[in-house]
Amino acid sequence: MYQEIHPESACAQYQISVCYSILAKSEPDSHTFVKADVYRASFKFGVFNAIQSICFDDVTSSYPTVAPTGSGKTVLFELAIIRLLMESGTGARATKCVYMAPTKALCSERFREWTTKFEVLGVKCCELTGDTVQFGKSAWGDAKNATIMYGEKWDSLTRHWRDYGQILSQVQLFMVDEVHILNESRGSTLEVVISRMKTRGTSVRFMMVSATVPNIGDIASWVGSRNKTGPAKIFQFGEEFRPCKLTKFVYGVPRHRNQNDFAFSASLDKHLFPVLQQHSVNKPVLVFVATRRGVLVTAEHLAAEYERASQAKKPLPWSQPRNATSAELASVGIGVHHAGLSMDDRRATEHLYMEKILRLVVATSTLAVGVNLPAHTVVIRGVKMYQTDGYKEYSDLDIVQMMGRAGRPQFDKEGIAIILCETELEAKYRDLVQGKTVLESCLHQNLSEHLNSEVGLGTITDVFTAKEWLYNSFLFQRLQRNPSHYAIGKTTGQSWQERLDEMVLHSVTALKDSELLEYDGDDDSGSLRSTEYGDIMSKVILITTTQLSMLIKRRRRSVLCASSDGQSLQICIPSSNHPVYNRLREHEDIRFKIKKVEKPADKVFLLIQAVLGGIPLNSSDFKSSDSQPPLDALSVFRHVGRIARVVVEVSLVKKYGAQIKFGLELMLLNRRPPFGHEVLACLAELPRYILTITEQAITSRGGKGPVNVEILVECGLASDQASHAPKPKKNKARRGDMTAILTLTSDLDFVDFRRISTKALTASKSFSVTADLTKPSQSIHVYIASESIAGVTVLKMYKPQINATEFPVVNTRPLNSVEADLQGLEDDPNFWYTASDEEDKQEDKPVKDLTKPNGGLLSSSLLDNRC
Repeated sequence: MYQEIHPESACAQYQISVCYSILAKSEPDSHTFVKADVYRASFKFGVFNAIQSICFDDVTSSYPTVAPTGSGKTVLFELAIIRLLMESGTGARATKCVYMAPTKALCSERFREWTTKFEVLGVKCCELTGDTVQFGKSAWGDAKNATIMYGEKWDSLTRHWRDYGQILSQVQLFMVDEVHILNESRGSTLEVVISRMKTRGTSVRFMMVSATVPNIGDIASWVGSRNKTGPAKIFQFGEEFRPCKLTKFVYGVPRHRNQNDFAFSASLDKHLFPVLQQHSVNKPVLVFVATRRGVLVTAEHLAAEYERASQAKKPLPWSQPRNATSAELASVGIGVHHAGLSMDDRRATEHLYMEKILRLVVATSTLAVGVNLPAHTVVIRGVKMYQTDGYKEYSDLDIVQMMGRAGRPQFDKEGIAIILCETELEAKYRDLVQGKTVLESCLHQNLSEHLNSEVGLGTITDVFTAKEWLYNSFLFQRLQRNPSHYAIGKTTGQSWQERLDEMVLHSVTALKDSELLEYDGDDDSGSLRSTEYGDIMSKVILITTTQLSMLIKRRRRSVLCASSDGQSLQICIPSSNHPVYNRLREHEDIRFKIKKVEKPADKVFLLIQAVLGGIPLNSSDFKSSDSQPPLDALSVFRHVGRIARVVVEVSLVKKYGAQIKFGLELMLLNRRPPFGHEVLACLAELPRYILTITEQAITSRGGKGPVNVEILVECGLASDQASHAPKPKKNKARRGDMTAILTLTSDLDFVDFRRISTKALTASKSFSVTADLTKPSQSIHVYIASESIAGVTVLKMYKPQINATEFPVVNTRPLNSVEADLQGLEDDPNFWYTASDEEDKQEDKPVKDLTKPNGGLLSSSLLDNRC
């Protein structure tokens, strides 16, 4: 036996000594014994704690584990990884594991820990988040064994299952941290990727960890056991298993009638100091505030309250620093911490707090994850923060993470977490801290988006398979148990099965109406196929409303507005820095002015223009204590490139010449530093294009129609480039460089577009292009450009040498009101055929075609033919 019982405390009632045989089964053979011994040094402690000991057999054997809570969860993940490594060592097939967490900070923390721990064993880890630059197969190549990411990134990768199918099939272990985010708006993405791995994965083992929730059994039923014979196995642990006891308090604060969210948030400050006097017991305090400006206001208010309490000889929440120099630096022991401060200032605050020079720190959620600080008491001052479309409550995950900063085991034996909120929300947060909040699915809130991606993947082929896919979701589990939450019962006699069918049909209809989906038939057997727009939306993960706005906007300002859409970028810029952005909007280099900065989209719109226009955002004109536009711009430009690519792809489908040109410009200019230096260093490597145009034929109708011209386009690379250019270092990103060849008229009307590998142009290529010219002033413009390198575009123009009389006479007569209304409808067959069967029998009469410039008449026979 390898168990050693230590009955001294409840938290140590079942502990396993970390000896050489812990990773072996009950009767290990010598081969397993040796392999287990290799991993023994991965654990830097003498015994596993109670939670790890209880879960040990199941984590290291063949059973799935769902939602153990409390402390030591990282060790459980590590044991599962080690088991996978031991099993993969005996087989020829390569295996991988995926760890998924809801935040970038948690992913980065886990990546650093596991790289340090497992790299010596030859295990390679890879981090894939929105902040990493790795993508595609190069990232998978680095991730030999383990990949760490958040849900949205995995969703993006698995939407290209056909491209990465061989690699994705190697995933044998799928670990999900903080699975209780299923209850939040982002939870639908997590739900979809887990269902996708269940459907498309090969014998994938799932391991999930959650905060305490009463319906964890629903998740177990949804995930199922590995052999699909029943629910997954559950381990649940109460607060008594925490290594550091955490006492939680929720205080409701009355809210005055007609008091808005901003005013109520500010009023919480006067309730804060009395709460600290009651609970802080002269130990370090951490106060979370929603905004950067609020951090400063709250810190100033607490400092003033502290001075008044000190002068009045009242009880103080913490003692003042004794060292004179420290007291001068820290005043009354209060510090601030938020993303608007420089990195040096933030690190200084963390250091002074660790040294107990600062006794209270007021911070935004920047301290909710990452650095472990010795906070005994945590106060969440208000449960709402300003987001893209107004004040909204923190997610449950944010609340749990902030409370979790109190009472860290390495600094304390207990901690206190306090929530200040509206009286109306007091009961909700009491249920949350006591683990009584029931997890519900959010998939129904954006079902159309995920349905579209599954159609593109081929998982869904008709309405019947769409319903089957939904039966395999967490939504299906909750729909049966809590139908009222999903609006069942609003229609008389509607069952949950009927509600589920209604959800599917409603989403299919919405996608069809948005031109994202083709639906043949009106029953379950009708086939579903993605349109070109649906494929684009799925590949870049855009919501439907943004996609539709892209389809109809053609002007350059509209392209920028669409790229600035805060909903698709999912960026929240603090509301406290309006003055900075109001100064920025008045800058002379801002080309497209706005009257007032009100929404986050307005700020994104200005930041894009400022960066592209070379406005120095580091200037003192745009600096304030709670605002850093350069950091905001960095966040924006992590996403803008993908939006610009959508502009190009949608425009190619629509054949919008001007929009393709503007979108390509945005794509090329969206580069992070040190892009400019790299371009200069690799100048000899840049492609030098050769482009020639030769006239082939001109067809004229003597002024009765447009002049048709045919030209031969020849393109290639300079002949001396390959032979004389210095050999550059290997550049993986440059291997697949593509060249775009765009042909427009001088009026920016679309003529032709082609895409070819740059490497293929070492041998000259040629093709013919035909175009119709309607004015003597028109010419043809041919652009050849790299899709990833700016500044190498070559333009050639062609204008036919032909008499102006060969072109049709331009009708300059302005349209009357009726003609204006009918303009553009002549190509719509539904417009021409409006008569009923009875009206068809009436005598045909000539109809004036108001959409034709000459106002000519069309006979009824022509109308019939056109219909």
